[in-house]
Amino acid sequence: MKIAPINRIIPFSNVDGPGNRTSVFFQGCSFSCLYCHNPETIHLCRHCGVCVASCKAGALSLRGEKVVWDPERCVLCDTCLKVCPHSASPRIRWMSVDDVMRELTRTFPYVEGITVSGGDCTLYPGFLKALFQAVRKHGKTCLIDGNGAFDFSRDPDLLAVTDGVM
Repeated sequence: MKIAPINRIIPFSNVDGPGNRTSVFFQGCSFSCLYCHNPETIHLCRHCGVCVASCKAGALSLRGEKVVWDPERCVLCDTCLKVCPHSASPRIRWMSVDDVMRELTRTFPYVEGITVSGGDCTLYPGFLKALFQAVRKHGKTCLIDGNGAFDFSRDPDLLAVTDGVM
């Protein structure tokens, strides 16, 4: 997989695994749990446009049939997340491994590694393998915080570059 939908990257977290870590949240999940800690990461945006009118900062617009997010205008008020009828976020970026690594390497002097989560990051195993291989070249650890549905016995290559699963 060449790109994946990234909901957000939190540069410093001490609750997403041991030590200080950078957390990468993916968009999308195969479950739709009522108790989800990150319900806005469950589904991909359906481009219904409900969120556009509620965005007081003007960071969301409709271009053709697509909701487009302008991160420069966004004030992260979360109104778009609250009004979305589909447990989705319009605030995602389709990123390559290189795109993600450009952000991650800024924090590498200060963190032990990365934790990938979501939604469910294991929806993108090929992307995770490539990302983890790149991260490990910098001597950092890679943890997966998934929903438990992924069968790691079917993908030993992913498990081989993973330092832990939560």
